[in-house]
Amino acid sequence: MCARDDKLRKAIEDAVAAHSGRAPLACEEIGSDAQAARRRIALWEQADSVHCSIVGTCASVADLRRIAKKTGIEVSPDTPDYDVHGHFVRLSTTDCAFSRAFQKLLDGRFEGALRRVGRARNAAELEALWRDMCDRGQVGPAYWAFMTHQHVPGPLRARIFGEVHMWSHLAGASFRQKNEEAATLRDQLQEAEDRARRVESGLREALAQRDRELIEMRAALARLKAGRAADEARQPETAEAAPDAASLRRRLDKAGRALQSARVRARQAEARLREIGEDAPRPAPQQTSRQNAAPPARPGAYRAIRMPAEAEAAARPKAILYVGGMHGHRDRLRGIAEAFNTTFVHHDGGVEDAPQRLDHLLPSVDCVFCPVNCVSHDACLRAKKICQKLNKPFVPLRSTGQTAFRKALQDLVGERSAAQFALQGPASEEGETV
Repeated sequence: MCARDDKLRKAIEDAVAAHSGRAPLACEEIGSDAQAARRRIALWEQADSVHCSIVGTCASVADLRRIAKKTGIEVSPDTPDYDVHGHFVRLSTTDCAFSRAFQKLLDGRFEGALRRVGRARNAAELEALWRDMCDRGQVGPAYWAFMTHQHVPGPLRARIFGEVHMWSHLAGASFRQKNEEAATLRDQLQEAEDRARRVESGLREALAQRDRELIEMRAALARLKAGRAADEARQPETAEAAPDAASLRRRLDKAGRALQSARVRARQAEARLREIGEDAPRPAPQQTSRQNAAPPARPGAYRAIRMPAEAEAAARPKAILYVGGMHGHRDRLRGIAEAFNTTFVHHDGGVEDAPQRLDHLLPSVDCVFCPVNCVSHDACLRAKKICQKLNKPFVPLRSTGQTAFRKALQDLVGERSAAQFALQGPASEEGETV
């Protein structure tokens, strides 16, 4: 394989040397003859195998079309680039107007590269210059300068020609690879665009749904505001019609005191009646029968102090709130409350339940019990303030025991029953309030 490459390189060197009019130069020091150093090989003097690479590497198809127009050669805009390239490669092998115009274009465009190559005096400098210009991306200028300068050694020119030729193949392979990558990227781009369209459609639908919900919420808010305005408009009338809470509290306290006095008087009257009954003489049999036939004495005074069952039922609290206490006593306390037909609601006083939860619990209960020895100070004060604000009983307990809770609940039911009965008034003979 190496021998075949050597033969090919030798054939290229011979062809280049034959068209340049002299034998291949060695890689040693180049002669100092100024005329020989300045001697350059014209485009149409190059070997036939070199024209294709010079035209394709050093100029673009657009350059070829412009030169053709200047030299009077008609080239249709529809002519493929490959045909344009092939036609002018053939023209560059002859000394014609196109070849001279093309040579002039490249000499002017690559004047700097021509001077640099012309100043190099040995093969080592030329080879280093070729590598430097290629590394800088100046392949076109370097190729034109090296292939047209007479003093460039034949082996170096042959190697440069081979490298440029292989670069064209590598460029083709790279072009194919880039095309494959571009096709893959186009597919990925299409997939991404489809996905983006789906996402955009979903987002638009979500935004539309959000707008519909906002419209509904605004309508609901408008209804709430209208209802609130109507309530505020009715509030002054309701406030005037409703009895004053302080007045009701005073009436309730007065009724409680009156009930206590009535109980005392009733016990005194019962004792007096028993004394009178013991001191009175026994009647005769005929008197007894008449007494039995007579209507009973009026018990109005006694019935006036009896507590009707309806009043007791109305006096019982429907729901109570127990704040604090011990967790293990909760079920037993609930049983005591249920014995009074009362719903038991518990708040642990800040251990797990937040004190702010009292704001939601208190409006739904009738009274609050709070063992002061087993509750947080914050929860206790909060419950007391809310009870004062809502005019609800607040019952502090000395301990968490069941007995203290039962007694406090009994006292509360008794006081509320007494107040209820006192507000209704004493009973008449027919059992109606007067």
